[in-house]
Amino acid sequence: MTKTETFAEQHRLKVTRDECNDQVIQGRRGHLYFDSAELCLMVLEGKPAIRSKWKALGGQLWMGDKTEGVQDVKISVIPVENARAAIRMCRIKPKRIMSEAQKAALGKARGLSPLRGLMQFPGVESTDPA
Repeated sequence: MTKTETFAEQHRLKVTRDECNDQVIQGRRGHLYFDSAELCLMVLEGKPAIRSKWKALGGQLWMGDKTEGVQDVKISVIPVENARAAIRMCRIKPKRIMSEAQKAALGKARGLSPLRGLMQFPGVESTDPA
C-alpha cells in the first residue's frame, strides 16, 4: 500500500490517478499528492486566494501570477498535523460511512418504493397478431 493510499484510508478519502498516472486525492478546488514521503498540494487555475491562508499550512509556498481571474498555487512539504486543513482548503469531501441503522432504513425504503418494479426492463413481446 502506497503512502497516498494509507493517507486516504486514514482520512476516508478517494484516491484517483491524474493524466500522468500518478496517485492523487482530487478535490473541487485542488488536489493532494505525495512527493516521495512529503504531503503536497496543487491548485491549477483556481480563484485568486489570500496568501496568508495558504501560508498557514506551513509548507513551502509558491503562488503564480493572477491572470484573467485565476491563479496557481503549489505547497510542498506540508506537515502532517496540518493535513486536515489542507483537505479543507482543497475542498475534498470524505467518504460517508453509514451506520447499521441507516443501512436498515435504506433497505426498508428501497423495498417499499413504488419504483422498485419499474426499474426492471420488460420482456420482449411477440409481434404476431393474436
